[in-house]
Amino acid sequence: MAAIKYYFSRSFLLFLLAGLTGIILPQGADIGTALILPALTVILTITLLSMPRGFFRNPGPLVFPAILGNIMNYFILANFIIWSSIFLIRDENLWVGMVLIAAVPPAVSIMPLAKLFRAQPITSFAGLAGAYLGAILITPLIGIGFLKYIPLNYSGIILLVLELIVLPLALSRVAVDKDWEKIFAPYTEMINDWCLFIVFYALAANSRYLIFRRPLDLVFIAAIAVASTFLLGLVIEKICVFYRIPKEKIIALLLLGTLKNYVLAGGIALAVFNKQAAPPAIVFIFVMFIYEIWLKSKIKTNNTINPGKDAGQQ
Repeated sequence: MAAIKYYFSRSFLLFLLAGLTGIILPQGADIGTALILPALTVILTITLLSMPRGFFRNPGPLVFPAILGNIMNYFILANFIIWSSIFLIRDENLWVGMVLIAAVPPAVSIMPLAKLFRAQPITSFAGLAGAYLGAILITPLIGIGFLKYIPLNYSGIILLVLELIVLPLALSRVAVDKDWEKIFAPYTEMINDWCLFIVFYALAANSRYLIFRRPLDLVFIAAIAVASTFLLGLVIEKICVFYRIPKEKIIALLLLGTLKNYVLAGGIALAVFNKQAAPPAIVFIFVMFIYEIWLKSKIKTNNTINPGKDAGQQ
């Protein structure tokens, strides 16, 4: 039972349950789509409550890790996803979905994973926060740059970025600084689970058509998802080991460079575009969970990340 809890997170089990429900009973897709943005805002705010109190009060030491977070998430991972999609994705709606995946900040699951894997805290948390702050500018720019031939509601996208990135950051910091999170602490797991179920259900129900009508597109999207996690993660690890970067920092960089907030990308796809742009997000979410299970197995049992005996002294 302990092993099952370690490898299979609550989020993954909720994903499987909501995904199967959405595929078998898609009739509630419209309701799920209407609720997806409030649910995402709640999920992001609850997750960011885990960030330590006073984290931003001394910003000096956080600047370089924050820059690293943007480099790993946007310069490396986003470019890999976009340039892979150029060669493999031909459908315009699916291309929109892939661009949205490239444009979103890192997955909030990096926070619990960083604690579990004992990754370097300052690189993990400051990198995550820095990428979210960077997303305020970078996300709209990626959309404008790669979707310029598609009619867009730019003001709507900017408002969406403010609602799903700025608002959760602001609410979580106010709640932590004023100790309000203790009031909601007994209910956060239940609220988070219900919100996750809504999001996963909405994405699955709206992506159902791709499984039955266009399985080849599904294969191409899955190939990019696998390459951007397993393959890219291996490359990042090998480069870090070559330069003798400390193990705990390698793990932090690995998480920042392979995991994006695919749930957020799917929510934006459904809210701003249409259901045809949502399937890439559900595919990437599934691959992300498999990748997280693989990482847990690798780091716990094999301890394969080993930058050398001198790395710990740097």
